[in-house]
Amino acid sequence: MHRLARAAFTATFLLSAGMAATVVTVATIVACGKKDDAAGLAPAASALATSKAETTATTWHYVVDPESTTHVDMPGVKEHIKADTTGAAGTFDVAPGDLTQSRGLVRIDLATFATHTFGNDDDGTQTKHALTWLEVAVGDKTSEEMRWADFAIRGIDGASATDLTKVEPIKDGTGEVRSVAMTVHGDVLIHGHRVQKDGLVDVAFRYPEGAAADSRPSRIEIKSKEPMHVVLKELDVRPRDPAGQLLDWTTKLISKVAETADVTVDIGATPAPPPGAP
Repeated sequence: MHRLARAAFTATFLLSAGMAATVVTVATIVACGKKDDAAGLAPAASALATSKAETTATTWHYVVDPESTTHVDMPGVKEHIKADTTGAAGTFDVAPGDLTQSRGLVRIDLATFATHTFGNDDDGTQTKHALTWLEVAVGDKTSEEMRWADFAIRGIDGASATDLTKVEPIKDGTGEVRSVAMTVHGDVLIHGHRVQKDGLVDVAFRYPEGAAADSRPSRIEIKSKEPMHVVLKELDVRPRDPAGQLLDWTTKLISKVAETADVTVDIGATPAPPPGAP
């Protein structure tokens, strides 16, 4: 009897010790995960300052076409999420004599974000989840604080031409286009966090046929030559419930959630109206 009791006590002790060690291990992993999440977050910000062209020469002012679009690819383990946005705002200051001095602020309206991963009604559910995780939608309301994804142009280099008047026009339909490739550098603000990003783009300056070399383009079109890579963890984009509260990670969530987003843009802009115009 004493041996049986001793064996039972030993087994119970080992089992309890093992469970305690497991709990401590899990707690340690969770705590480390929280520390890693905090350490991996980009700096918090509520807005981006607009940069101005660093030149005293001629500067043209343009406003972003509100129907400008972006395309987003988010490859997950089981789902490759595909989405678009269809709303934008912002301004550009174009320095035609030295395009590298041009600056601007592009604002993407995340309230227009919609997925088309499945091609059926599941896209509506997925879109709702995405907007919730971005905290653009909280309950049945849109958060103006989280609604916009901003990109402020801080610098330009690698331009295929710097003086727009020297670029040879090419006939395109009923008009002409002067095209310049360049790399834009700037700050991105998404979900209350700021990161520095670069984008390789083609810029098409469109004119009526026969327009003078130093005339102002009637339209500017900016398109990505390659995607801009965004790490969602840096922006604190994580599973949330409709009230904006963080959800616990589950195997199902991990299998679906993408860690990155590849973003391409198709931005249009037209001349800003003169000061005082209605």
